[in-house]
Amino acid sequence: MAARRSLVMLSRARPTSIPTGACLHVRSQPIPLAATAAFSTSAIRAATPTGPPPSGFRLPRTKRWDESSENSIDKAGKYFLLTEMFRGMYVVLEQFFRPP
Repeated sequence: MAARRSLVMLSRARPTSIPTGACLHVRSQPIPLAATAAFSTSAIRAATPTGPPPSGFRLPRTKRWDESSENSIDKAGKYFLLTEMFRGMYVVLEQFFRPP
C-alpha cells in the first residue's frame, strides 16, 4: 500500500474538482489480506435461477467428432453440395458481369 506521504504529495500535485474536506484518509496500519480478499461490490448470485444446483448435478458430456449421429457419407454430401452451390453462383455471376 502506498505511504501516506506519497498520497499527500500526489493530491497536492494534481488539482481536482473534489472539495478538500472530502479528501481520502489513509490508515496508518496495513489492511489485512483476509479483509481485502472477502471484499466484493457485486450481489451474491446462485449458479441457477432457482438456487444452488442439487447434489450430483452434472452437465452431459459433449459428443466427440467420431460420436455424432451423422455418418461420414452425409457429412461429405453436405460439404460437396455446398461447394457445388458456390460454384454455380460463381458461374451465374461470371455470366452476369460478362462484357456484352
